[in-house]
Amino acid sequence: MFKCLLVAFLMLYVGGAKAQYQLNVVTENFPNFQYINGEGELVGIAADKVRAVLSKAKIDYHISVQTWTTAYNTAARDNNTCIFSMAKNDLRGEKFDWVFPISQFTTSFYALKSSKITIEDVEDAKQYKVAVIKDNYSHQFLIKNGFIEGYNLVLINSFERVFELLEARRGFVDLVILSDNQFKFKQQHEPKSAQLEPVLTLKNLNTQLYFACNKNLAPHIVKKIKHAYKQAE
Repeated sequence: MFKCLLVAFLMLYVGGAKAQYQLNVVTENFPNFQYINGEGELVGIAADKVRAVLSKAKIDYHISVQTWTTAYNTAARDNNTCIFSMAKNDLRGEKFDWVFPISQFTTSFYALKSSKITIEDVEDAKQYKVAVIKDNYSHQFLIKNGFIEGYNLVLINSFERVFELLEARRGFVDLVILSDNQFKFKQQHEPKSAQLEPVLTLKNLNTQLYFACNKNLAPHIVKKIKHAYKQAE
């Protein structure tokens, strides 16, 4: 009788533990891949894809929207955390499990049209002060290509007020790096964005965005997500 009760208790405990599992997922505002709309909802092509895959995997999850630096550091530090949408490079490659691709994107330097700035390549851009989000793919790319923080590289936490940054702080910031999708979204929603123009598209930054997870995430969870993604393709 005691053994039967013990087995029943263990089955209930294990079942309860499984039911209580929740995957932590972090992201940033990155239109039009994922962003908070006027109703306070997380929407976008990447958000939709992530939800579809995790639902198919039958994994309970919670998505929180943070600054990129906070989201990136959380995913790198916490075992039970995944992140989207993140581009892969040499610096990040070994830190994460790149679970499934989301979409490709291109990146450009943008300037105020009134500035009349013209550049032919990345080397030309070094004579200007460039704003970039701390710890994002473009930040790491520019550091690798010889840009210096505090000299020709200005680190910011968000592109929410990028036009005001360029307009109000001329001489402090000359250029900003944006994904081209992000700029197109701003054109549709922020009239002032018409005063910006791309001055150089970084062809070698035409890259893939991923849903990635901390290297120490439980292997059976990673396997379930990857299997669900293949089924959803």
